[in-house]
Amino acid sequence: MSLLQVENVAKSFFQRGNELKIFSDVSFTVEPGELLLISGRSGTGKSTLLNLLGGLERVSAGRIVFNDRVITDLSMSELAELRANGIGMIFQNFNLIPGWSALENVEAVLMHRGISQSERLQRATAILTELGLGDRLHNLPAELSVGQQQRVAIARTLVNDPAMILADEPTGDVDPETADEILHLLLPRIKSGRTAMIVASHGLFNPALATRTASLKDGKLHL
Repeated sequence: MSLLQVENVAKSFFQRGNELKIFSDVSFTVEPGELLLISGRSGTGKSTLLNLLGGLERVSAGRIVFNDRVITDLSMSELAELRANGIGMIFQNFNLIPGWSALENVEAVLMHRGISQSERLQRATAILTELGLGDRLHNLPAELSVGQQQRVAIARTLVNDPAMILADEPTGDVDPETADEILHLLLPRIKSGRTAMIVASHGLFNPALATRTASLKDGKLHL
């Protein structure tokens, strides 16, 4: 059984009574240790597809199975638990809480999970230090560079050691040198088979790093 199975997934929105079809009949699988790059122009639905895979939006048709669980059948609370324990998401705009320090932003992911505060702080400190932010633990996001903010976002994703990472333009807002550093932090986890990763990009991600590539165009996913 694959880590992820996407079966005939479609997504539509309704605007002023008219149906706007984003994509349809999207099907693919992902195995542990794979990096799938989904490319396509802005507005083709790449971010929407990642949101569906992470349970942030509902499919219009089809089903998605992750780790033998049909996530398209889960409740909102069950989806939140699934993201907390198995799916990490890296957003293009980082989504850090402005009034919280780097350490607090990462520690928050571990709250309400029966983990003591001391262990939460230990794990958050360890992953931030691993990502080169050991001297920036108590800085607010506004006190960090864009590349450092992206590292905090990645630390927040990795602190749970997820089985799958969904990344929306993970290197889109940083300079090439920082982008290369970010990828070298993520790729070892994928190559070791600890996790799989799906990246959505409109051309800023190096396709040579991917295990497989696909393109989203005209409402269809071309593998």
